Amino acid sequence: MKLKTILAASVAVTAWIGVSAAHAEDTVAVIVKATTSEYWQWVFKGAEDAGKQLGIKIDKLGTPKDDAAGQISVLESAAGSKPAAIVISPTIFEALGDPIAAVSDSGIPVIVIDSGAKTDKFASFLTTNNEAGGKAAADALATCIKERTGKAAGKVGYLTAMAGHESLDSRDKGFVEGMKAYPDITVVGNRVANNEEAEGMSLTADMLTKDTDLAGIFADNAQMGTGAGASVAEQKLGDKFCLVAFDSDKGEVEHLNDGSIYALIIQDPYMMGFGGVWNGYAAAHGARLPKFIDTGVGTVTKANMADPNFAGLLDVTKRKLSPYTGN
Repeated sequence: MKLKTILAASVAVTAWIGVSAAHAEDTVAVIVKATTSEYWQWVFKGAEDAGKQLGIKIDKLGTPKDDAAGQISVLESAAGSKPAAIVISPTIFEALGDPIAAVSDSGIPVIVIDSGAKTDKFASFLTTNNEAGGKAAADALATCIKERTGKAAGKVGYLTAMAGHESLDSRDKGFVEGMKAYPDITVVGNRVANNEEAEGMSLTADMLTKDTDLAGIFADNAQMGTGAGASVAEQKLGDKFCLVAFDSDKGEVEHLNDGSIYALIIQDPYMMGFGGVWNGYAAAHGARLPKFIDTGVGTVTKANMADPNFAGLLDVTKRKLSPYTGN
């Protein structure tokens, strides 16, 4: 299912909940992976806007940084307060499966966003097609290399923010598979960080030192992208090197502007929060939802970043969302 499903569901929910929604006392809990990350603040912003439209309270929850044990504790505490629904982005695929299933079994609808968990006991899953995003990154990296050297050939590597994250694993898988379409490009290495920007910067420098003829790198999330971009900028590689990153945090957009990043593979965290709350509230009122909803993915370069269609995806403050339209 595509994003329009969310918006269609919104209209349907409004029709049968009626104007009383504006006076509802219900609460939807939204639990993210890392409250200190800009990406997850965009999720909260979408959730808040949905809450305003529905007239309900949004509890914004999570741990400061990726912490599976801490997130399980937050989930259990949220469930204990008996909200209308819970929206959650699982930190670790394996670890969050049983806790999410337990909450669903207790009668509280769970909407999973962004990353999956080892369970099918949820009302709906709103996510980027991360394998498709990884393949888009491979295509963008190959395009950059060909533009700058005349041929899609050479060595490339990739940075993984953290191991065990379903979304990151899928991106990396898509990237490696996507690179097989370019037989003259060889994937020579992978570095795994601790989801820290500084570590992403350090690991990029290490890769560039050990492979002086490295043609490009794929960074699979915002922290890795900002860190890798800083390393490329520090070494003044500019248009001599190809860097493609996932997400669109402020630091990444700055590096896209200054040429340190060639392309960003962008997703829609705002809509994950917005659609997650709408779908959670719908499920709480008995709606049957599509099991999976694709919130979309796109490729932004310096050449097309001024496109109005990308404005709200690159800067959430420019988001214009009228009720039920998605504009």
